[in-house]
Amino acid sequence: MKDPDCGAEAKDGCGPAIGHGDPGRDDVSGAPQASMTECSPCVARPSPLPQRVASIQAAIAAEREPLVTLTHLLQLCRDEHPVLQERMQDAGCRAKAEELTAGVRALLPAAPTEPGLGALVAAALAAALTADDGLPAVVVARLLAELLDERYCQSFRESFRRRSPYQPGVGDPIPLDGPDLRQVTAMPATSPPWRLANRLDETRHVRLAGEWVTQFQVIFDYSLARELTGIINRDTVVATCHPNRTLAEFDFPTDSFGRTFPVRPKDEDKQHQEIDRLIGTAVANGASIVVLPELCVTEALAARLQGWTCRTGGPTMLVAGSYHHEDEHDGSPRRRNTAVAYLRGVASPLTQDKHSPADRPVNEDIRPQGWPELRIHVSDDGWHLVLAICRDLLNPHAVHALAEAGCNLLLVPAMSETLVAFGGPAANLVGSSQAFLAVANNPADFSAPTDPTVRRPARALFGHPGFGQLTRLVQSANPDPGVGLLRVHTGQLQWLDSDADASRPSLGASVRPPWADTLARLTGPVPPGSDRQPTQVTLRAAAVLVLLTDSPHGPSALLTERAPDLTNYPRQLAFPGGGAEASDHGPAATALREAREETALDPGSVHILGTLPAIALPESGFLLTPVVAWSAGPVFTGTPNIAEVSRITTVQLFTRSTERRPDPTDEGDPSSAGQQPAELGSASAAILDVLRGMLWEHPEYTGSAETGQNRRGR
Repeated sequence: MKDPDCGAEAKDGCGPAIGHGDPGRDDVSGAPQASMTECSPCVARPSPLPQRVASIQAAIAAEREPLVTLTHLLQLCRDEHPVLQERMQDAGCRAKAEELTAGVRALLPAAPTEPGLGALVAAALAAALTADDGLPAVVVARLLAELLDERYCQSFRESFRRRSPYQPGVGDPIPLDGPDLRQVTAMPATSPPWRLANRLDETRHVRLAGEWVTQFQVIFDYSLARELTGIINRDTVVATCHPNRTLAEFDFPTDSFGRTFPVRPKDEDKQHQEIDRLIGTAVANGASIVVLPELCVTEALAARLQGWTCRTGGPTMLVAGSYHHEDEHDGSPRRRNTAVAYLRGVASPLTQDKHSPADRPVNEDIRPQGWPELRIHVSDDGWHLVLAICRDLLNPHAVHALAEAGCNLLLVPAMSETLVAFGGPAANLVGSSQAFLAVANNPADFSAPTDPTVRRPARALFGHPGFGQLTRLVQSANPDPGVGLLRVHTGQLQWLDSDADASRPSLGASVRPPWADTLARLTGPVPPGSDRQPTQVTLRAAAVLVLLTDSPHGPSALLTERAPDLTNYPRQLAFPGGGAEASDHGPAATALREAREETALDPGSVHILGTLPAIALPESGFLLTPVVAWSAGPVFTGTPNIAEVSRITTVQLFTRSTERRPDPTDEGDPSSAGQQPAELGSASAAILDVLRGMLWEHPEYTGSAETGQNRRGR
C-alpha cells in the first residue's frame, strides 16, 4: 500500500503533492504568471480531477482486494473533502448517489464467503464512479466506501496481518477495529463513540494515515494477535505494583556534566523480594495484568521476573518496568531506557524504548534513535496494545499518533515527581479511543533531605471509558510499598498497603445489643430471590446496606461520601448500595455485593437484621430496599473504591449533629482540604429517620438513660 519510489508520479495519479506551481498558469485575474523553475522530479504534480477519477476507476476495476479498493475510494474522499462536505448534506444529491450505488449493493453478497472481489463486482464499482452533472464522483465514492466496509470488514484483518509488521505511509490505511465495550464493562462509556466524529477519510473499520506517521515509525504488529485475544475482559483486574519508598533506594551515578546513567535499585536482591511479594499480592486479588514502574529493575532482574507468567495462576501479562542498558548502534555505543513485557505462552518479550529523556529528578543520559518507534500490538478481538515510558506520554505528537492509530490499551511504567501532567494526555486517549490505561509510578516520596516540604506524587493513574473524568489518580496515606487495582468491569479502584496480605482479624464471639434485637423484630423479613419480580415494576430494583454498629452513645450508621464526579448524587453522604443484578438472590445479596465493591466490606463480618419498606426514587429510576444489618466490628479487606467513594464515615443515630467519625480504613484525601462538608442525601436521611422512629420508645437501647429521659420530656 506504500509506494517506495519517491521519484514516481503520485500513485494512480491521485496522490496530490504541493509543488512550486505550474509554469505559465494564469491566476484568477487572467494575468499570466511569470515562468517558474520546474518542480523537483520527486514531487508529483496533482492531476486534474477527471484524470484522477479515471485512474481510480482503472485501479478499482483491476483490484481484487477489498481493503485496497476501499483505500482508493477514501483517498478520493480525502482529496475532495470540501466538495464532499458540502454535497453530502444535499438530500437530492445523496438520494441520486444511493440510487446509482443500489446496483452495486445488489451484486455484493450479504455475507461474503470469499475474501476477494469478483471481476463483476470490481467492474460495477468502477462504473459507479462515473460522474455526471450535479453528482460529483466523490459522493458516490463515499457511499461505495461505506458499502465495502459494511460487507468486507471481516477480510481487513487478514489483509493487515499479511503485511505485518505493517508500517503505513501518509494516505495508507490503518485498522480501526475495536472490542465491544458492553462485553467488557458494566459502566456506560462517558466519552463519545466514534460515530460522533465527522471524518471523511475513514469508515467504521479503516482510517487513512495522516502526516503523523512521518514523525514516528508507527508499526502495526500482528505477530501476537491470537495470544493477545481476550487480554481485557469483564473479569480483568489491572494492577500496578510500587516497590520503593524514596529516591535513596536507587543509585544515580552522575558524570561531570550532570548526566545520570544508569539508574538502578541499590539492592537488587531486596528489590526482587519486594517485587515478588507485590506481584503475589496483585495476583491473589485477581490481577491478570501487572505493571511495574520505570527503572525499578535491572535487565537481569527483569528477565528473572518472566517466570511469573509461567506459573499456574500467574498474570497473563507482566510489564516488568524498564531498565537502563547500553549497546552498540552503527559502531558506536548507545544508551537506552527499555520497557519489557512478558505474555503468557510467549517466549520472546515485548519491548519499547523511551524516546523522551527525563530532566527531573535527574538528567537522564540516554540517546534515543532519531526516528522513534511506536509499536502497536493488535489482537484478533480488536485490542491495540502499546507500551510507553513515562515522559513519552507527555509528548503531544506521540499522544496524537496513538489516538489516530486507535490505541485502546496503554501500559506505562513511570518515575515522575507528579502525575498531574499525565491526566490530560491520558484523558485524550480514553476519550478518543475508548482506551484503558494504567500508569505505575515510583517511588512514593521524591523529597530530598534538604527539601522543606514533602513531595509525594500519586502512586498510579488509571484511565477507563466509564470514569466521569476519564482518568483517576490513586493516592496512598503513607509511602510504604503497595498495589493499585482497577477492576475493569465495575471501574472499582483499590489501594492495597504492603501488609494487605496479612491475615484478617478474627471476629471472635459477639453479643448482639438490645437495640439490634428490637430492629430485628420490627423490620420485615428478608425475601428470598425467587420472590423478587423486577419485571413487574417500572423502577429498577436496588438495595442499600444500612450497617449499624454499637457505641457508648447508641447505634451508629456507616455512610459513604460519594465521589464528586458521579452522575447521581455527587458529594452526598449515602448508604452503600446500587442496582440489582440478575445474579443477586434478593435485596440482601445486592446490598452486600455493592457494599463490598464500594467499601471492601467483608460480608462475613455482617449480620442481616431485616429490611425496611422500599423507597421509590423516580429521579434515578430505582425502587430502593434498605437492608438493615449489624456488626460488632466491620472488617474491610481493602480500601474504598475511589471511583465511587471519597471516604467512609459514621453518624450517631440519636444526635442532631452530623459530625463524622472517620472509619479506621479511611486513608483520607489531601485534595479534599477546604471543601464544604458533604450533605446527607434525602433517601439516606429518610432511612435514618425511620430507624430513629422505630427505636424512639426504647431509650435504654441508645446507651444513655439520661438521654432517653430528656427525649421523653420533649
